[in-house]
Amino acid sequence: MKRIILTLAVNTISLWIVNYLFTGVEISSGETLMILAIILSLLNVTIKPILNIFTFPVTLLTFGLFSLIINGFVLQLAFSFVSGASIDSFTTTVLAAIVLSIANSFLNALVGKK
Repeated sequence: MKRIILTLAVNTISLWIVNYLFTGVEISSGETLMILAIILSLLNVTIKPILNIFTFPVTLLTFGLFSLIINGFVLQLAFSFVSGASIDSFTTTVLAAIVLSIANSFLNALVGKK
């Protein structure tokens, strides 16, 4: 239970950082931010592994760069489920996914989570 709460906290802070850094990302309230973090966590556990399996050959051919597109797609999907949250373009989504990954890695290292 502690690990789940920690994961949600890290995702929430990372999404807040993305919202702060990108003008094309709009998250209307703290409640929307929390809901978005929950949905993103659920999609990362369910949909993302399936996409990684099906797109493995393309990811291999692009030396792993296609995983950025998958991350962007999952992030766009999470934003589409939450009213009060929006991203203006897929380019912004992919860049936001990169920043989100960096922020998650940094925060996870900071709290000692693997």
